Amino acid sequence: MPFEHRLTLDSSAAEYVIDVANVVREPALGGTRAADLGRLAGLLDGLADFARDPAVQVYPITDRSLLVDGRLTPAERQLLECWYRDGVLEVLPRADDRILELADALGLRVVSADNFLDFHRAYPWIAGDRDRFLRPVLEPGGRIGVRPRIMPVPEEWQVSRKEEEGLLLQAGVVRRWERSAQHRAVLSRDWRCPENGCPLFGSADRPGTALPRRRKDRVLCPTHGVQLADTGPLRPRAQVKVVMDGTVRGRFMVTEGDPVAVGRAPAGGGVALGAWVGDSAVESVSRTHVVLSYDGGALSVLDERSANGTRVRRRLPGGESTGPLEHGVTRRLRKGESVVLHDRLELLPSGRQFVFEDDPTDGTVTAREGSAVAEPTMMQLPLHDVE
Repeated sequence: MPFEHRLTLDSSAAEYVIDVANVVREPALGGTRAADLGRLAGLLDGLADFARDPAVQVYPITDRSLLVDGRLTPAERQLLECWYRDGVLEVLPRADDRILELADALGLRVVSADNFLDFHRAYPWIAGDRDRFLRPVLEPGGRIGVRPRIMPVPEEWQVSRKEEEGLLLQAGVVRRWERSAQHRAVLSRDWRCPENGCPLFGSADRPGTALPRRRKDRVLCPTHGVQLADTGPLRPRAQVKVVMDGTVRGRFMVTEGDPVAVGRAPAGGGVALGAWVGDSAVESVSRTHVVLSYDGGALSVLDERSANGTRVRRRLPGGESTGPLEHGVTRRLRKGESVVLHDRLELLPSGRQFVFEDDPTDGTVTAREGSAVAEPTMMQLPLHDVE
């Protein structure tokens, strides 16, 4: 199937985590079979449309039972096995807890119809959440799409947040706001699994970019449940998207210690926007327009001498503002900021923006008209998220 390029277990590149078994086994998404891998293909197309990102990157996770589900064809089961061996599909005895762990630790949005009711105590932020979950739906034309949803609040939910924190601490459950720094520390190391052929942490020729499981002072392989070996530090990096007229045309990584020149055709290497944006707008971009660098957990931008200048756009729930970037001055980008090279062309750092209106009919919500619809990938974490 031609959608493998959208699957990744790179924790710094993925924006969504997909509950694969939930999607594949959902007859309401069309088709006549009880389990159909084509539903995943349709969902990824719908998610690409929703995000206005043809190569949208998703972190796929499935229950192990799907790989032996007799309702799939032999070719479909073989494809799932290939994805698992190639390290683009995470397979666990039960996927639900891992899906929520990734959403919690990395801020990924979850695509699933599951209400995760048995995990509301471990993850109190689920109840009533309106930012982090998307429901796969069958559109009137027969295509699969996604709609933001409001998560239900169970009837038994009567415990205050502070009381819930106490119960979880007493039970030994580690909370997100206590472990976020620990997860960042874990992701800054290169881990190896002692099991031969581990698809996540078993290859010496590439770093393990998936999220390990952290249990107290142990760092474990999600697949095999054994302790991982720390083989040294990884250089931090950040993803940047090239956005033209609100649609993502390409993406690249900026690694700490390796500044990246970006422009129409940078001399000596870098990111040549002309390869992605075959449009008159790129003619207004200088050969080397800006230089991006990553240090200390944030991206910085430097415009040395571009002909038409650079602006920095800051988007917040209350509106947006745009200001010029002074030549020769390095600007450290904050959450919600992007680098504008042309009125139609910008560089968007990793993050998210969620702006929705209520639709009380079925627990889903509809994106607002206007810029929120045109720019669903504008990147800023919700202000109410606890760090």
